[in-house]
Amino acid sequence: MKINRRFTMLALASFAVAASLTGCGRFVDYSRVVEANRLHERGDYQGAMAAYLRSGRSAFPATIDYDIANVHARLGEYKEATERYAAARRGGGPSIAADSRFNEGVALFERGLYEESWKSFRAALSGADGRGTFARDARRNLELAWRAWKKSARVPAQGLTATSRGSSQDSGELKLLQRLETGHWRPGTATAPSSSASDY
Repeated sequence: MKINRRFTMLALASFAVAASLTGCGRFVDYSRVVEANRLHERGDYQGAMAAYLRSGRSAFPATIDYDIANVHARLGEYKEATERYAAARRGGGPSIAADSRFNEGVALFERGLYEESWKSFRAALSGADGRGTFARDARRNLELAWRAWKKSARVPAQGLTATSRGSSQDSGELKLLQRLETGHWRPGTATAPSSSASDY
């Protein structure tokens, strides 16, 4: 099982929108957001973060919070991403709110907070307005978060023996099992070699 991700930048749609902005400062802020989006698309997350932070917060605060949250999520900084997604929801419209909830659900899932992840996907789905691919991905992730939440609730905390709690070998095996369960790793399709009498 693999959780679907949606990392889209919310840039303003056209140059006409940018040209209609009043004041030179807003146009400069817009160009910085566009520059940051390009850096993000190329994988230069540090450069994108710097460009987002240089843009003026007064012009597009919800968009900038959303885009910065996406950068934090790409860098694996899920706690910071969750905080920025919440800020984007507070200042943005329904579309930003739905996208923020979706991406926040992914960040929470990555942190192992499955119940909170499920709640975020459920909120994203309620604000999806029937958008085809978005709604389908939100439903799928909602189901994956539900399964992970229920599975983690069934596993008792004292399931580990005292001898295995501090063992680095066992902790490595537990990390591998976690990757298998969350769909971050898939085994290959190679088949085992046939045994022959000379092997014995």
